[in-house]
Amino acid sequence: MKNRDTSLPTADIYYCRAMLPRVSRTFAPTIRMLPQGLEVPVTVAYLLCRIADTVEDSEHLTLQTKQAMLALYARVMEGDSTATSRFQEAVRQIPAETADDLLAHNVGRVLHVFAGFSPVIRKHITFWVVEMSMGMQKFAQDKKTRAFTFLRSMKELDEYMYYVAGTVGYLLTELFSFYSRKITPSLRQRMEKLAESFGKGLQMVNIIRDMATDLRRGQSYIPDELLAKYHLDRQSIFEKENADRAEELFNELIRNAVKHLDKALDYILLIPKEEKKIRLFCMLPVFWAMRTLEKIQENTLALLGQEKVKVSRRMIRKEYILALFNAYSNRLTRRHYEQIKRQIVPAAVR
Repeated sequence: MKNRDTSLPTADIYYCRAMLPRVSRTFAPTIRMLPQGLEVPVTVAYLLCRIADTVEDSEHLTLQTKQAMLALYARVMEGDSTATSRFQEAVRQIPAETADDLLAHNVGRVLHVFAGFSPVIRKHITFWVVEMSMGMQKFAQDKKTRAFTFLRSMKELDEYMYYVAGTVGYLLTELFSFYSRKITPSLRQRMEKLAESFGKGLQMVNIIRDMATDLRRGQSYIPDELLAKYHLDRQSIFEKENADRAEELFNELIRNAVKHLDKALDYILLIPKEEKKIRLFCMLPVFWAMRTLEKIQENTLALLGQEKVKVSRRMIRKEYILALFNAYSNRLTRRHYEQIKRQIVPAAVR
């Protein structure tokens, strides 16, 4: 490890660790697996990203307010103390209804921990949280503007995923390479070429899984271009007579997700085997995502049902145990991935 700050505020670290599982079902258990020198920086980085997402996703803010707050949040991350007090006041416009809302209200506690990091760690986190915030500002919607008019093309979907998830892949790569001497500059460059897909693959699976829920609340991440390709719209996709075309649309999105997850696997296998905890942190979300796609392919049209597609706790546990055994072996890890992929891709290309 290259640097470690031992002067971080204990009470606020405890707060950040306690909030993490309340706002993230997927990443909380994996972040806890990270080496001590990475756990707190990654926790804080994740929470700072989540605060931006809370502003962007809030149903209580107008489009103009969201854009102003996200721009202000970028200035907060860049160290503008005046912007910090203004953002803390502005965020009170979001009612404290969820754990995400409460986190945003307590942004000061997260920033207090962030301020105790080394300048290099702060620089890495700042750059990518600002990049995410400014991208969210571009794609922000409110109740009036987002009613099924969100993304027009597959290119816009890809750009959106870059801002909300690809940035996270780059941020993690920065933190991993700063922490580990095993990640040399040349290795870091190779990882950076795959980092964007690491984030995008996980995000695409979330978009596919939550498609019906999003549609019912007036939000859609299905681009107009893709709907037009299959002669569907955001209402007719639910109609029984259009089931075959809807399934073809879902399968195209699934193929897109798998392409990114293929690169995510390549990213994981570049991580030095000596950094087993970092490998596990990256492996588990990817394999859980693959299992989610496998579950979806059992009945693709279930995506349009009332219940969210969920991987069983038993399967989550199974993947955890397999990851522990496979983490030191690129061959075993890839073989396991390909076994799951074979259950997904043939169905997606039929």
